[in-house]
Amino acid sequence: MKSQRIPAALFTLTLTLASALSAQDPADRPFVSGGITDKPFIGKAGRTAVGGYTETHFRWEREAGITEELTFDMKRFNLFVYAPISDRLRVAAEIEFEEKGEEIVLEAALVDFEVHPAATFRAGILLAPLGRFNIAHDSPANDLTDRPLVNTELIGTALSEAGMGLYGALFPSADSRVTYEIYAVNGFHDGVALGDAAGTRIPAGKDNVEDNNNRPAFTGRLAFSPGPVGEFGLSLHTGPYNTWEIDGLTVDKQRDLTLFVIDGDVSWRRFQFLGEFASASIDVPAASSLLADGQSGFYLQGNTDFGKGWLTTLPDSEFTAVARWGRVDFDTDIDGDSQDRLTLGVNLRPVSDAVFKIDYQRNWVRDRFDNETESAALLFSVATYF
Repeated sequence: MKSQRIPAALFTLTLTLASALSAQDPADRPFVSGGITDKPFIGKAGRTAVGGYTETHFRWEREAGITEELTFDMKRFNLFVYAPISDRLRVAAEIEFEEKGEEIVLEAALVDFEVHPAATFRAGILLAPLGRFNIAHDSPANDLTDRPLVNTELIGTALSEAGMGLYGALFPSADSRVTYEIYAVNGFHDGVALGDAAGTRIPAGKDNVEDNNNRPAFTGRLAFSPGPVGEFGLSLHTGPYNTWEIDGLTVDKQRDLTLFVIDGDVSWRRFQFLGEFASASIDVPAASSLLADGQSGFYLQGNTDFGKGWLTTLPDSEFTAVARWGRVDFDTDIDGDSQDRLTLGVNLRPVSDAVFKIDYQRNWVRDRFDNETESAALLFSVATYF
């Protein structure tokens, strides 16, 4: 019976996104392609598997005719650990080393216990299911060097939080699938409004190691996949971010932050179309003219694969052409305080788990007075799983 295959299906791990998309039975597809339990190294070892990925950049950025950055950057070195403890109990973790170890982050540390074929309990440091990209943002799996603006500047990818909750999958038909995640988490802290001189910046309020207001936030994602070539998701993150009581004394009113995200990923022949839209509502003090109570952003991206086997010495190699348009509006009530970015790129995958990327990037930044500054960048990077 299919219900007997579902527990294994939620943790059936594939080596590449292509193999996931080619699966005919939705129960055989990974819960989130590229997510924490879908890494190439899983299944290649014994009880405990260790793997990871590494990423190095070359960046040449110019603004107003002046070179702002010309540098090599060992961007990330991440380690993954995965261990099935029993048929129902699993552990997964990710440790990220950035900038030669200047920043070391425990990005994920999960304990999963299968309560029912359609419901698994999860606890630990988890990636907030706030759009698909935050869950699956590994550099070797992405086709451009820089992450989308909406994810870095609005959502705060990688956004990981301490919490616990449930996730699972349902199968309405032979080809379709519905997945869900819902967790109680520590949420954001006062840095949302106080952590950046530029004004309201949601990522400045992440890394709330211990809940600063003794009130959990809630986050979740509901995704529908009508078939193996597409998925559409709705996500929400809501809860208080400020400290309004100190030793029983009220010092402020409770202020809430709500993020809503829509994401989509569709493949057609040699083409893939993906994107996200995010909208944020922030309760900020009315007395401040610098703090925005509304923000939004999006990215739209199209990929097409070509040249498979052109390099005879690399018979499994393939090229990909990529175009992405992204925007983030830090204050939806005014014309300025925004950034737009166009990125065009071509990459070569000698094998599916490794990629060489070359990107051209244009940025248009507007300050709060609607003054525009343009910049351009040429990026080359290499990333690979191991």
